[in-house]
Amino acid sequence: MRVLTLLDAYRLGGAETLIAQLARVSAGAGLDLSVLSLHGPSEVNSRLAPLLEQVGVTPHYLGVTRTLDVPAFRRLVRWIADAQVDVVHAHLEMSMTMGVPAGRLAGVPVVSTFHHVHRTLTGRASARERLAVEVATRGAATLFVSQASLDSFAERYRPGRPVPGSWRVVHNGIDVDYFAPAPGPDRPAFPADLGLEGRPVVTVLAALRDFKGIRHAVAAWPEVVARYPEARLLLVGSGPEEPALRSQVAAAGLTGSVVFAGMRSDVPEVLRASDVVLLPSIHGENLPTVLMEAGACGRPVVASDVGGISDIVADGETGLLVPPGSVPGVAAAVLRLLDDPALAARMGAAGRRRVEERFDARRWAGHLREVYEEAVQSPRPVAVTR
Repeated sequence: MRVLTLLDAYRLGGAETLIAQLARVSAGAGLDLSVLSLHGPSEVNSRLAPLLEQVGVTPHYLGVTRTLDVPAFRRLVRWIADAQVDVVHAHLEMSMTMGVPAGRLAGVPVVSTFHHVHRTLTGRASARERLAVEVATRGAATLFVSQASLDSFAERYRPGRPVPGSWRVVHNGIDVDYFAPAPGPDRPAFPADLGLEGRPVVTVLAALRDFKGIRHAVAAWPEVVARYPEARLLLVGSGPEEPALRSQVAAAGLTGSVVFAGMRSDVPEVLRASDVVLLPSIHGENLPTVLMEAGACGRPVVASDVGGISDIVADGETGLLVPPGSVPGVAAAVLRLLDDPALAARMGAAGRRRVEERFDARRWAGHLREVYEEAVQSPRPVAVTR
């Protein structure tokens, strides 16, 4: 089955990075993936491209400048028609807003996936999301990657009304082989450029945005270094909160123990070498990819109990859940795992088993295949481009 995967851009984010992992296992489900970015080539929109190329997928670009880009929309319709695909799968809001009507004109069914839990929006952001929901619901199927996500959209956009039959939950997955734990009992080495050898390391791998709650991790860090002076808080990612976080780190006198690593493509190596993986989000989380990746690498996690995180993290079994925004909770949970390496190892092993059972990308690909088959078998719109 030929599938055109449509993305807003090739960013190293949760939804985007998952496509490379799906591509690694898609052939086993009988799926032939091609990938198209709406945005044109740029430094930001090229970070995922090498990961796609590693798994044999050629990144393509459309060059859209805005949602209401009429010439680009016409190019998208022609692209879909010329690609001769069976189905289009649009991820993220711009892709589904443009992809569903373009697929209709090309005579190809479109499946859409929302990768976030609804949060309160205003102005243009609210209008963009509402438009995306309305357009996506007119496509072949609308997928949400956690029940928390579907429930939040139903509460916002369909209060008191039944959920459309085309809405359903399909968990994302990751390539569990690619994120396999390191062999042997010893913790593997960090990439040499990070300079973290021989130290306890707590890693936050996330976009540096306000809802990720990274400021709470920094606020909790003095309590950790009071007991483990050699420990390091490793922040992997970039985003608009970086200047504020750097100021917070400097003001707290933590410059020597908090490492800003920026965006990296060696995520498995970083996760395997970490003692604890931390995600202190305060809202907006759906099914965070990094927590699946951490579990697959056999690492224990500390995370806020928000959104769909509890789908991944079994509290007290594969990691520790804390109330969102709780600085004391973050500090206590991190210290509990650093203090008890045996507990951390047990939780890491349990996390690996949970990801194998529930979030293997092969399972995800199989579920998507079922959705695509239903879409293909449904009555198709009549193409107007052929």
